[in-house]
Amino acid sequence: MVDILLKRYLWLIDTLRSRGEMTYEEISSAWDRSAVNDNASTLSKRTLYNHCQAVARHFGIEITCKRGHNLNYYYIANPEALTGGSINNWLIENFSVATLLSENASIADKILLEDIPSGRKYLNEVLAALRESVTIRISYRNFSCRGYDDLEVEPLCVKLFKRRWYMLTRLSGNGKFRIFALDRITALEVKKHKYIYPSEFLPSEFFEPYFGITAQTGEEPEAITLRVYDELRGYLKSLPIHHSQEILEEDGDSMTVSVKVAPTFDFIQEILSHREQLEVLKPESLRNKIYSIISKMSDLYRCVK
Repeated sequence: MVDILLKRYLWLIDTLRSRGEMTYEEISSAWDRSAVNDNASTLSKRTLYNHCQAVARHFGIEITCKRGHNLNYYYIANPEALTGGSINNWLIENFSVATLLSENASIADKILLEDIPSGRKYLNEVLAALRESVTIRISYRNFSCRGYDDLEVEPLCVKLFKRRWYMLTRLSGNGKFRIFALDRITALEVKKHKYIYPSEFLPSEFFEPYFGITAQTGEEPEAITLRVYDELRGYLKSLPIHHSQEILEEDGDSMTVSVKVAPTFDFIQEILSHREQLEVLKPESLRNKIYSIISKMSDLYRCVK
């Protein structure tokens, strides 16, 4: 029953988000045609009202009825709750895609998806520990076979980055931050030890100066100027390399943008992934670091016959 109601709530949010203001009759008609309505039920005004109340309680999304002379229109009064990297936006986007895929199950062999590694098998336990503010004990090995055994940590948040789940934690006892990839955890146990979640800690602010998952490695955020070439300009306009990206100038051949971010390993990897279509102009220190990496890569291929 809970699963059915959740699907209905997500369907209602997604429908109003995509179509804007709708009358009760329009919403009811859309529900009649929806793939989510697998038992061909009707949507009464009372049920719609209850769904709107539940959406506000569970998701913080206010669905308001604007009363007119002849028609009443329903709409999302706080669309900002569905923007950026919020969990609401992520849920709705994934629900919308899942619904679309279920409607096209007959051509499943023609729809190719990317998998997320097995780290999700620990995601439920980590989220449960976050909800209950209890510690977890983990054993962990990175890809160099270095790691920890029976390490007790306080989970602070989880983050999805490039198809892998990561967990930001605070070490029990000394308060130091550590980030662990869930797919490299070899054992995990949720403990009964309560911890006090830091009241002023905001995960989004913690990661704000960084690109990706690498954080607190000593690099400070700084103004970085990039020159973008060819079709990459369109890609970075539609999906900025970092939330701080600003376009400084653009001509027929290139575009210059600025970002304020720490030049960590993840950010440098992203720069290199765009090859000759992305050039670091400033600061000189980062430009030299990129040059050094490219030179070493060149040396690897110089002796190839």
